[in-house]
Amino acid sequence: MRYECRMLGAFFLPVVVWAQIGINSFDGAVQEKTINWTLFERAPSRIRIWDDSTDVHEGQGALRASVVIGAINAWGSFAQIGYEVPPGESPMNWMESDSLFVWLKVHRPPSLPENFVFRMHLVDQPTPGDNKEEYIYENTEILDRAQGWVRLAIPLVERESDGSVLPNDEGFVLFPKTWGGGSYNNEVLDFDHLVRYSFVLVTSGWSSSGPLPADSIEVSFDAFARSGKSPVKEKAHPQENFHLLSNYPNPFNSSTEIVFSLLAPDRIHFTIFNPLGKEIMSFTDHKNAGVYRIHFEAGNLPSGVYCVCLQTSKEIRVRKMVLLR
Repeated sequence: MRYECRMLGAFFLPVVVWAQIGINSFDGAVQEKTINWTLFERAPSRIRIWDDSTDVHEGQGALRASVVIGAINAWGSFAQIGYEVPPGESPMNWMESDSLFVWLKVHRPPSLPENFVFRMHLVDQPTPGDNKEEYIYENTEILDRAQGWVRLAIPLVERESDGSVLPNDEGFVLFPKTWGGGSYNNEVLDFDHLVRYSFVLVTSGWSSSGPLPADSIEVSFDAFARSGKSPVKEKAHPQENFHLLSNYPNPFNSSTEIVFSLLAPDRIHFTIFNPLGKEIMSFTDHKNAGVYRIHFEAGNLPSGVYCVCLQTSKEIRVRKMVLLR
């Protein structure tokens, strides 16, 4: 097992190049109307978006949003900021991608972070006459505190779901049928027929006396992009037993977290290689089905492209992570 993983890592590093493809720079997005917003709740909910003159990426600015969301409904109240393909134009085609990336900066964190989540929604429509179908990714921690610019990596993965799986940070799931209000077509995330993406700010919570108080947040978005063609396709298939997600943050300068999931018990071999293909971390273990997080400390390691290799009894997955000093 170790020999196979070592050889794959040594071969993988010199020849594979990941391309970044921009989706929206958010430069002048409000003025140029390349972004729109929808507020789904009544007062006290409100939202204001404007073009920020400062950014983290190349360009002329970022998109800034100040949002107040009232937890009116038991299932949560929310506002979404996004882009929808105009009528008559071709849908977005993200078939050759495995990850999405967006830079975020929280200027004012929520007062009840345990009830505040960040979601990304993708909407597909295989043919113009079909219903629009929604898929959801959820991150419960990225907006919880005031911070500098951080780069969020979102796995562009369709997770197997019959509509009963709740959104989480492992990929996109079908709009849960238990929530009601969703529309469906073929119940497959058609990456080549996307008609909308949106960033959704949600506060949720309910007590015996009714909804929790309204909450608010101010956040900026910049440099929304996707990864180009990858040697590892992350779209889930029933026969696949595990997924190795992009580490976060990536790039990183001191430590990062690597996440993988097993759909069934298996023996795994985990390895990290340096840019020269030398093994710097390795372990073998038997794991039950579930999600696992590995914290990696770079210590005195130099900058470069490192390789994460995860192997089970039947499959191998490889990811790159970039260390920047």
